[in-house]
Amino acid sequence: MADTMQRWTMNAVGREHLQLTESAIPQPGPHQVRVKVNAVALNYRDKMVIEGTMPLDLPLPFTPASDMAGVVDAVGSGSTRFRPGDRVISTFSPDWIDGKPDGDARTPPYRTAGGTYQGMLAEYVVVDETWLSASPTSLDDAQASTLPCAGLTAWFALVERGHLRAGESVLVQGTGGVALFALQIAKAHGAEVFITSGSEEKLLRAKALGADHGIHRLQGIGWSRSIN
Repeated sequence: MADTMQRWTMNAVGREHLQLTESAIPQPGPHQVRVKVNAVALNYRDKMVIEGTMPLDLPLPFTPASDMAGVVDAVGSGSTRFRPGDRVISTFSPDWIDGKPDGDARTPPYRTAGGTYQGMLAEYVVVDETWLSASPTSLDDAQASTLPCAGLTAWFALVERGHLRAGESVLVQGTGGVALFALQIAKAHGAEVFITSGSEEKLLRAKALGADHGIHRLQGIGWSRSIN
């Protein structure tokens, strides 16, 4: 095994400062695990963090991206949750283990990977064992890496907060990552799904994923009147 790895880092805010660098492969400490990263999902939030439109106190030099999937390849002393060879995914808010968090949207209580903490855009990452969850066996690494931010955002909105039931109607605005997860989760729960987009091509793709109704938001009488 080599002694060094590649990772993306930035020493200042701005895409022009993002560089592919070489550094020593980190070693896991007590209750930590090292993961060989096989896939990283990029969210719009990551773009905002890199470009500074989501102002955060970044730990410089900073590695972006919150979501990854990979394989545990080493564990530190006292680590019991995972073993080398286990497939894992990251968690978006590693400090929020369970229960209702404090704060609100204006003063979010969570400290996130790829924000307050270092991100996942590297060949190897070392994190506390509680920062990881087992990767679904039904998904490959590229698919599983999209779950921590976009997938759980859609699930939380529709299921945890929305208590979605079969036969209800769901409006999905746009065709980004959260929207496409919302579409598929809603259909899996037996809902009727309306989806909007400014692209006919994207509407056709959404219908192929199960959307019942596609509304071109730039044509006709507008999505609100179209649904009514």
